[in-house]
Amino acid sequence: MIRVDAAEWRSTIAGFHGSGCTLFGFLTGVDRGDSVEIIGRVAHPESIEAHLISTTIPAGGTLPSLNDLYLGASWHERETGEMFGITFAGLTDARPLLRRAQQGSPPLLKSSVLVARVVREWPGAAEASDDGRRGGNPSRRRQRPAGVPEGFMQDEADGRSAIGGT
Repeated sequence: MIRVDAAEWRSTIAGFHGSGCTLFGFLTGVDRGDSVEIIGRVAHPESIEAHLISTTIPAGGTLPSLNDLYLGASWHERETGEMFGITFAGLTDARPLLRRAQQGSPPLLKSSVLVARVVREWPGAAEASDDGRRGGNPSRRRQRPAGVPEGFMQDEADGRSAIGGT
């Protein structure tokens, strides 16, 4: 993987495009806490030459668009932008692709709370005693659904759950 500064992102990929890597494979992000790592893949369509290029930008940051170099880049940039909350400067089609505009925080950021896991009843029993059976380990700690931070949906005044009153 080739790691470049954000300022070199576009020029590095444009260089590969100029050398014959005209196939845009994919673009994705990885949440690194206070930053997002962006990874793209370009390839030469008539050989096995392929390159993974990576850069890191601050969370909510901006990268230059590649949609004038690669026809398929627009879709990938729209998806990555929506899922990780970043902006691609110069993107010609910025319509929402998978999510409604401004609908909560970007879902692939670790800081995003998966509220549906708190407010929906999930099928099956999460705990041994949830389905009315006796048994299980009474000292076992109750589980939080994955993606829900500790203390989320707690009433600050008395510490009770804001859902279900327990």
